[in-house]
Amino acid sequence: MLPTILIIDDNEDDVLLMKVALEKTGRYFKTEVAPSGEAGLAFIRKAKIPPKLVLLDLKMPGMDGLEVLREIRNDESLGRMPVVVVTHSDLKSDKQAAVEAGANSYLHKATDLDQFRKDLEYILERWLDAKTQNGAQVK
Repeated sequence: MLPTILIIDDNEDDVLLMKVALEKTGRYFKTEVAPSGEAGLAFIRKAKIPPKLVLLDLKMPGMDGLEVLREIRNDESLGRMPVVVVTHSDLKSDKQAAVEAGANSYLHKATDLDQFRKDLEYILERWLDAKTQNGAQVK
């Protein structure tokens, strides 16, 4: 069974960028998308096998990324799940808040696709046990 990466992001363009950049890493995994913090938590809690990695947007309407992250960290069954905050924010205060809430990493959404792919590849190497495969398709 392929490991699952859950993208929690309300911006469809950012989700598409992440999916394209992830596909270009050449790794096999399944991606799921939750368009809100609430939907992301519901997916995680209902999944028979939790995601191996969560890519979490920080700024979302309703339940924002920090609230989602705190909920994950406060749940004993989910607390060790790797969560990477992926955001457009350059504010030091946002990065500090994410780290304090328990983010495993903080990644700026690069506008350059190749750089974003490299950044995500580093994240996958660090937090996901997927093997590199040429020609992989992200499902």
